[in-house]
Amino acid sequence: MPTHIYTNQAGNLGEFETECVKLDAEGFVVDFGLAWWERVPIAMPALERPRMQQMLRRLRPGDTVVTFHLRNLGASLREVLGTVARLRTLGVRLLCIEAGNADLTVTDSPVCRALEAANALEQSTRSARMKASAEQAAQRGARLGRRPALPQGTQDDVREALRQGTSVSELARRLQVSRQTIMRIRDAQR
Repeated sequence: MPTHIYTNQAGNLGEFETECVKLDAEGFVVDFGLAWWERVPIAMPALERPRMQQMLRRLRPGDTVVTFHLRNLGASLREVLGTVARLRTLGVRLLCIEAGNADLTVTDSPVCRALEAANALEQSTRSARMKASAEQAAQRGARLGRRPALPQGTQDDVREALRQGTSVSELARRLQVSRQTIMRIRDAQR
């Protein structure tokens, strides 16, 4: 089955050729017709990168993709695992030199389990940090969520106008906000 090479690290053709020579030294046969390289910002999701998309369209079940670094597959553990899952669904092997030539598409491999455990740890700590930050903000009296569509003084005016019989629709038109905004203000006074 064909072996595809992918990298997002090479800045130019010379650097890419150097990577290919290193892969050849690792024992991989490099066919330049199946070698994919690009240099796009790491912030761009891996599965949206132009050369990655071209490679994905050409992959067939049983093919192998080789990459030097996990960072070629995404900017975060979550994204790397998403790329690995996409290749797994295509029936493609994914070998990473940085991970000791481990096949990342084998779900019970030690490397894959370690990546999933690290991702779970990252998610739980992120959740804990967000919760602690929200609690601290609440203790300081900071308002959580998005800013109100109308300032507090205008909200008081809306409540007074509603008490005097002005319709929700008329107030919404006059203040150029949605009817739902006016109804939220009305319901908050109860």
